[in-house]
Amino acid sequence: MPMNRLVSVAAGLLLGAALPAVSAARQAAPAAQPAAEALRVFLDCNAFCDGEYLRREITYVNWMRDRADADVHLLITSQSTGGGGQQYNLKYIGLKTFQGSDDEIRFATHQGDTDDEVRKQLTQRISLGLARYVARGTFADRLTVTYKAPEGAGTTTQKPHDPWNLWVYTVGVNGNLFGESQNKFNSVSGSLSARRVTETWKFRGSFRGSHNHSENTLSDSTVFKSTTSNYNLSTLLVRSLGEHWSFGIDASAMRSTVDNFDLSTKVMSGIEFDVYPYKESSKRQFVLVYSAGMSYANYRDTTIFNRLKETRPLHSLTAALSATQPWGSVNASLTGSNYLNDWSKNRLSISTGCSIRIVRGLQLDLFGGYSRVRDQLSLEKAGISDEERLLRLKQLKTSYFYNAFMGLSYTFGSKFNNIVNPRFESTSGSNCFCGGGSCFCN
Repeated sequence: MPMNRLVSVAAGLLLGAALPAVSAARQAAPAAQPAAEALRVFLDCNAFCDGEYLRREITYVNWMRDRADADVHLLITSQSTGGGGQQYNLKYIGLKTFQGSDDEIRFATHQGDTDDEVRKQLTQRISLGLARYVARGTFADRLTVTYKAPEGAGTTTQKPHDPWNLWVYTVGVNGNLFGESQNKFNSVSGSLSARRVTETWKFRGSFRGSHNHSENTLSDSTVFKSTTSNYNLSTLLVRSLGEHWSFGIDASAMRSTVDNFDLSTKVMSGIEFDVYPYKESSKRQFVLVYSAGMSYANYRDTTIFNRLKETRPLHSLTAALSATQPWGSVNASLTGSNYLNDWSKNRLSISTGCSIRIVRGLQLDLFGGYSRVRDQLSLEKAGISDEERLLRLKQLKTSYFYNAFMGLSYTFGSKFNNIVNPRFESTSGSNCFCGGGSCFCN
C-alpha cells in the first residue's frame, strides 16, 4: 500500500477514536466551565529550595514568575532545630478565587540528610499542600494520592528510642593553602560543638580555633611575614518560661592576636521577652533582651589605658524585629551596651535589612548597619606598623563603622516559569561547589 495511503488511514483511525471522547467530555462539562488550566503557583522560598527540581517533579501546576499572576502564593521559611536539621514552614496563601483559603504545613529534616533527601521531603510536603487546591479545579480527576506503609507498621505510634538523649555533636577540621611567586598563605582551623534542645531547655556549646600564616614580598624585595591566631569558646544555656519569656546564661572565652587578648572571658545572664508567641518565630519575631554580667581581660601588650589586665561589670539591651510576609521580608535590631563602672565606655549598634516587592516584577533590597564605638579597651599602646594596618593584622582605632547595600531589580516578560534547561551551565565562567544549602564559587 502506498505510504500516503497508510498515513491517511492512520489519521482517520486516530480522529475517529478521538471524536467520541471529545464529544462525551463536552456533554459532561457544564456550559459555564472555563477552559482547563493548571493551578498557578508562585514559589517564594526563603530557605534551601531546589527550584529546578521542584519544577521537574511537580508538573501538574504552572509555576509563575510573579505573585500577581498566581492562584496560590507558596511562602517557605525555615529555622534550625535542636538536632542540627531545619524546620520548614510551608504557608499556602490563596489568591483570586482561592482568597481566604490559606493553609500551613510544618516538617523537620535531620542534620545528616543530604541535599537530595531534603529536596525530596520538601517536594512531597509541597505536593500534599497543593492537593487541596488542585482538587477544586479542572485537574482534580487527573491527580491521585497514594500511601506507602512502612514495613511492620503497627496500629499505634511508638516513641522512638534515642540512645543519644537528644545530644548532637559536630567536629570539623579545615585547611587552606594559596600561593604565587610573591605571596603565600596557609591556614588551619578546627571546631567542636555540642547542643541539646528540648521544649523546656536549650544548651549550645562550641569551640573554634584558627591559625593563619602569610608571606608577602614588598616592592623593595623584602619579605613581610605575619602570623595570626584566634581561639573562641562559648556556651549558652536557656530555660523556657512560657510562650513569651525565657531566661539564659551566656559564657565565653577568647584568645586573639588581632584583638590583643591573651585571655578574655565574659559571663552574662539575661531575660528575653517575645511580643509574639515563640511558635510564630518562623514568620515573625519582636524580642527585647536585657543581659548583665562581668568581663575579664588579660592583654598580650599594654593597652592605651596602661592596663595589662582588668575586670569590669557590663550590661546590654537589645530590641530585634524580623518578619517574613507575602510582600517580602524585613529585619532590624538595636543594641546598646556599656561598662557599669565607666558609662563613657559604651557602644550603640543598629542594623536593618528588607526585601520588598513594590509592584509586579519590581523588587527593592536594602541593608544597612552602623555602630558608634566608645569601648575599644584592648588597643595596643605601642601602635601598629603600616604593614599591619594594611593587612589588618591588629585592631584599628575607630569611633564608628558602617556598611550599606541597596539593590533594585525589575523583571518582565513571560509570566510562566515551568521550563528547566541546564545545558552549558558548566561553561558559564565560574567553578562552584554547592552543598548543605550554600555554594562556594571561584
